[in-house]
Amino acid sequence: MKKILLSAAVLFSACTVSAQVSVVKEAKSAKSDPEKAAEIILPALNDPTTAADPETWKLAGDFQKSIYDEENMKLYLPGGKADTTKLYSSLAKMFEYYLKCDEVEQAKVQSGELKKAKLRKKIAKDLMAVRPNLTNAGSDAFNAGNHANALKFFGLYCDAVSTPVFSDMDEIKNDTLVPLIANYATIAASSLKDNAAVLKYAKLGKNHKEEGYRALMCMAEVYKSEEAKDSVKWLATIKEGVERFPSQEYFVGNLMDNYIQKGQVKEALAEMDGIIANNPSAYFMYVKGVLQYENKDYDGAIATLQKIIDKNDGFVAEAYSKMGDCFFFPGQTIEEENSKLSMDDPKYAEGEAKVKEYYAKAQPYYEKAKEIAPDNKALWGQFLLRIYWKLNKAEYENLEKELGY
Repeated sequence: MKKILLSAAVLFSACTVSAQVSVVKEAKSAKSDPEKAAEIILPALNDPTTAADPETWKLAGDFQKSIYDEENMKLYLPGGKADTTKLYSSLAKMFEYYLKCDEVEQAKVQSGELKKAKLRKKIAKDLMAVRPNLTNAGSDAFNAGNHANALKFFGLYCDAVSTPVFSDMDEIKNDTLVPLIANYATIAASSLKDNAAVLKYAKLGKNHKEEGYRALMCMAEVYKSEEAKDSVKWLATIKEGVERFPSQEYFVGNLMDNYIQKGQVKEALAEMDGIIANNPSAYFMYVKGVLQYENKDYDGAIATLQKIIDKNDGFVAEAYSKMGDCFFFPGQTIEEENSKLSMDDPKYAEGEAKVKEYYAKAQPYYEKAKEIAPDNKALWGQFLLRIYWKLNKAEYENLEKELGY
C-alpha cells in the first residue's frame, strides 16, 4: 500500500512539473502578444521547479520589455499617446524579473550547477537602457500623491548602484544623479512613515550638495520618532546637518534648542557666533538673541535683536517680542517674589513699583510686535494682557474682548 501511495505521489509531482513546463512553452508560443504571454507565464514564476530556472524569469522579463517597448514607442510617434500606467508597470516588472533571473542564475553558478552566468550581460544592458525612465515614473507617481509607487521607482533607480547585475558598469557606479534621486526616495519614504527606507536612502541622499539637507532632515525626524527614537543618532544627524548645510535653519534651530535644554547656553553662543560669521541671516541673529536672553544677558540680547529690526529682513516681529521678554520676565520674577510678602510690608510697594517699571518698558515692544504680526497672538497676546492688567485696566478690557475671552 505504501508503494502504491509513493508511486502516486511521484506521478503527481511529475505531472505538476510537466504542467509548468507546458506553461512556459505556451507562453513562448504566445510571445507575439506579450500581454497575453505575460499572463500565461505567471504560474511558472510561483512553481518551485520552473522558478528555479533562470530562463523562466528571463522570459517573463522579455515579455515585460516588449510591453514597455511598445508603449514607449508611442511617445515618439506623431500624435502618439502612451498608456503611462502600463508603461511604468511593465518597467517595474522588467526590473523585478530580470533581477530575479540574475539572482537565480548566480545561485546556480555558486552551487556548481552552472559553470558560468550567460544571461547577466544581456540583462544588464537592457535594464541600463530603460533605467533613466525610472525617474520619470517616480516623479509622476510622486506628483500624483502615490508615494508608495514613487518610492518603488526612485528606490529601483538608486538601488542599481549596489545591485550585483550592474557591478561591472562604471556608468552606474559613478552616476552623479543618484544622491538627488535618493532625496526624492527619502521624502516619499518619510511620507509613508517607512523608517527603514528613510534611513536607507537618506545615507545616499545626504551627499547631494544642494538637496542633501532634505535627506538629513528626514533622517533626524526618524531618530526623533517614538518608533525609532535614538537621541545620540539624532544629535549626530543634526550636527552633520549644521556642518554640511549651515544655512538651513532646521539644523541650527534644533541644535540650539538641544543646547538650551542641556543648560549649555555658553557653548551654544560660541557655536552661533561661528555660524553668524559665515551667514548673518535674520534667523541666526534671532537665535543668538534668544540664547543671550536665556543666558540672562538682556542688554546683549536687545542689542542683537535691534540689528534684526534695523536690517528689516525677516523676524522683525519676533525680535520685538523677544525684546519685550527681556523686561517682562524679570518683572514677572519680581512680581512672584512680591506675592509672598504682606501688602503692609514696605518692600511690597517697592516691588510693585519695580514690576510696573519693567512692564512699562516691555509694553511698547509687544505692541510693536502686535502691529507687525496681528495674527500671531503668541508673540504678544498674553504678555500685553498681563501688562494692561497691571498698568491700564481699560486697555486690558479692550484686549480681552479682542482676544475673545
